Amino acid sequence: MSLNIDPFEWLQTVEALAKQKAVGLPSQKKIKRYWRGIAFRVGETFFITPLDEVREVLHYPKIMAKVPGAKPWVQGIANIRGLLLPVIDLRACLDHTPTAISKQSRLLITNQSDISSGILVDEVLGIKDFLENHRNLDQRFGQAWFASFARGAFVEKNHHWVVFDMQALTKNRLFLDAALAA
Repeated sequence: MSLNIDPFEWLQTVEALAKQKAVGLPSQKKIKRYWRGIAFRVGETFFITPLDEVREVLHYPKIMAKVPGAKPWVQGIANIRGLLLPVIDLRACLDHTPTAISKQSRLLITNQSDISSGILVDEVLGIKDFLENHRNLDQRFGQAWFASFARGAFVEKNHHWVVFDMQALTKNRLFLDAALAA
């Protein structure tokens, strides 16, 4: 190129050369959105609850204070790092079937609606990820003991994972009315 070239012409030449050598943008891929939750089992039913609805997962406490005048599904009060938490047997509360305590029994520590509690389940299976668009919101559970708290389900390898709403549970009168009738 000549040194006497007009700067504007020079920029147009550089632009033309750049366009010839440019590689196209990569094709856009759809971003997959994932739904994450804590997977757990109660009886023969597999559940998943959103990650933000469970603060912590703990072993079943060895020492608890009994609560006089409480319904049988209130297992007692546990001291968890200085915080006194009611321990609620989820299945006994909703289905009147007590949970058999085993090595796999766990507490899901929740803090929903300003109510902290330990929810007793048979087993915690870890954190699971599902594609958000694979959630079946139309799934109905009929008269199942958990139907009022089910928010659809995910299906994976012939397993149904019922989405359990801890917030709805902790706002429900059945859960809140833990005292025996006088």
